[in-house]
Amino acid sequence: MSVSMKESRPYRKMGSTCRTRSVTEKKIIWPRVEPVLLEDGQYRVGLLRQDLVESAARLWRLGYPELYGSPHEFLLDPEQYEQWVALWDRWDEDARSKVYCMAVLEEVQTGQVLSGSVLTKFERNLQVEFSLVATLPHFRRKRLTHELRRFVRKVAEGSNAEYFTTFCETWHDITQTWCLKGGWKIAGIFPGNFVRWNGDNEEYRGCTVHFYRLTKRALDYVTRPEEWHLAPEVKKVWEVLEKVNGGL
Repeated sequence: MSVSMKESRPYRKMGSTCRTRSVTEKKIIWPRVEPVLLEDGQYRVGLLRQDLVESAARLWRLGYPELYGSPHEFLLDPEQYEQWVALWDRWDEDARSKVYCMAVLEEVQTGQVLSGSVLTKFERNLQVEFSLVATLPHFRRKRLTHELRRFVRKVAEGSNAEYFTTFCETWHDITQTWCLKGGWKIAGIFPGNFVRWNGDNEEYRGCTVHFYRLTKRALDYVTRPEEWHLAPEVKKVWEVLEKVNGGL
């Protein structure tokens, strides 16, 4: 690393309850996961292609219009995909350079994107966020969306990330239940975390439920509560979370 830290000292020396490691360059590269055909070839789950961008943007406008005016508004505009989202057509380059990766469930005959899920990488933190998922209104509660979630998990797990995070809208307990059944730990509820569209020319600040999941190798490097310094009120919150989550 080019930055010199010779004169620097941590505020408090940590790591007495966990392993430590040398600081090295960190890289998250989206893995090339081949598409999967479903229902005798009627549907396809795969990474976003250039020819599906228009349909993908329409999916987000219809399936998750609350994103309008938010940091994720770019998903509503097909002209912004080339800048932000990795595309299958140039995967070797985009897998390294693009922050966002989108998997889609496509109807093969029509080329219509029925459902989609977005991952975000925070490379220097070896972190991948399961950021957003949307399904066209008429296609919700279908078994095939489970296949999309399974595909997305495969992409995330092949990315070299060791720390996974996600958030769910407080108005969508279905995704909250998915997380709880999928082994995610509750991090907390963030009131007013994202600007959300409310129809017409209205918006509000939506509240989100946050979850995390650590790989086995990451857990070795996580400090334990014995060396934390928590304010009394914060300690009470952690005790509740620990009881609900069953530990770290």
